[in-house]
Amino acid sequence: MWPVSVCIAALLVLRIIHWVYSWRNPRCNGKLPPGSMGWPIVGETLQFFAPSTSFDINPFVKTRMERYGPIFRTNLVGRPVIVSTDSDLNHFVFQQEGQLFQSWYPDTFTEIFGRQNVGSMHGFMYKYLKSLVLNLFGPESLKKMLPEVEQAANRNLKMWSRQDTVELKDATASMIFDLTAKKLISYDAQESSENLRENFVAFIQGLISFPVDIPGTAYHKCLQACYNLP
Repeated sequence: MWPVSVCIAALLVLRIIHWVYSWRNPRCNGKLPPGSMGWPIVGETLQFFAPSTSFDINPFVKTRMERYGPIFRTNLVGRPVIVSTDSDLNHFVFQQEGQLFQSWYPDTFTEIFGRQNVGSMHGFMYKYLKSLVLNLFGPESLKKMLPEVEQAANRNLKMWSRQDTVELKDATASMIFDLTAKKLISYDAQESSENLRENFVAFIQGLISFPVDIPGTAYHKCLQACYNLP
């Protein structure tokens, strides 16, 4: 009986070792970029979602860029991911979306928008976003926006000067959001009773979170924040 138990235990240990090795070294037809897949199941999700008060590049990305270079592998929200900060590669990927490359979205993304709706986005998402950004925030449009930006900056500086302390990163982000929302959907933060930025932040955080619908989780807040939006 004793040798049988030892054999079962040894097989179990070998199975776990094989699983961990397979997790850290996923199969690939080509050559994977350097990086770490983190812990089994969790991956490097916790490090990715760690809060940051810096205006610099996200610490998660910056640390790995310094360690592995502009392209590295990781695992986020239970999925193997290749992160690229190389502008040439990113341009190539976007140009080939739907051909050499197929877009992938987290489970939370597909659950919130619906799998059929997300599927219909493949192929033209990049072109649509590019057209939208160029039309609204291209060189000519930005020239016309300069007076609005100056007015908003002066207005916020006066408001901040009357406060004891100012969380500069959050205050600046709020100012930029209000300007962008006004341009995109004619949203005026001073005349609206809705805190659109608060809903938007909850929405974005929920899109790339674990799909756990429990009060207090980012996913749950996102589902509340989508149903409440007009």
